[in-house]
Amino acid sequence: MNKTFIAAATIVFFGHVTQSMAGVSIGGTRFIYHEQAKGVKVELRNTSQSAWLINTTVSSGGTWKGVTPSTQPAPFIATPPLFSLKPGRENSVRLLKTHANMPPDRESLFTLSIAAIPSGQAQANSVQIAVRSRMKLFYRPANLKGNPQEAYKQLRWEKSRGQARVSNPTPFYVTLVNLVVNGKKIDNPGMVAPFSTRSINGCATVNTCHLSWQSINDYGRILEKTERDISRK
Repeated sequence: MNKTFIAAATIVFFGHVTQSMAGVSIGGTRFIYHEQAKGVKVELRNTSQSAWLINTTVSSGGTWKGVTPSTQPAPFIATPPLFSLKPGRENSVRLLKTHANMPPDRESLFTLSIAAIPSGQAQANSVQIAVRSRMKLFYRPANLKGNPQEAYKQLRWEKSRGQARVSNPTPFYVTLVNLVVNGKKIDNPGMVAPFSTRSINGCATVNTCHLSWQSINDYGRILEKTERDISRK
């Protein structure tokens, strides 16, 4: 039996980096919920010839590398949480804050999950598969000091016990992209949470490590590269 698998891709849509799954385009790869906002709108477009059920949820933390997941319920609801998106049609989901019990001095991270579920009849000799996309949702309090697009340049690195230790002195989450340590690219380097420190392997056999890295801005675009040398302490 032939199986029809639905692939996910990333495209550019209206100047923003947009995620596409199962023929459903999502208007962004990450979302920022500002403290004073009345909500965040997530736009969706069905570019396929099939109808899909769209199921949206928000959960705390998530499984993002370098981040300790929260056990607290997410203070957001998605409305509508479930709806049908017909071929060629557009719709949107609105994220609403239910309470503000979050740290006022730093960003908080949540996971926005959108699933596209087949709602039509499968063609002969094919299997329809639901696809789920998980994206970062940042809650950003008002009056945070600094520029979130510059936070990755403020990371502090040091060489300790054969590892590169990175500290984030800013109130913003930093997503590491294209991290290279002594010429070797680090797979999935993850994130550095606000006011936190974590270790990354790659500096075990040399006295000085040369690092280069990039990050991602609020619109999902990759920022320019920055570099640094760190020595054994």
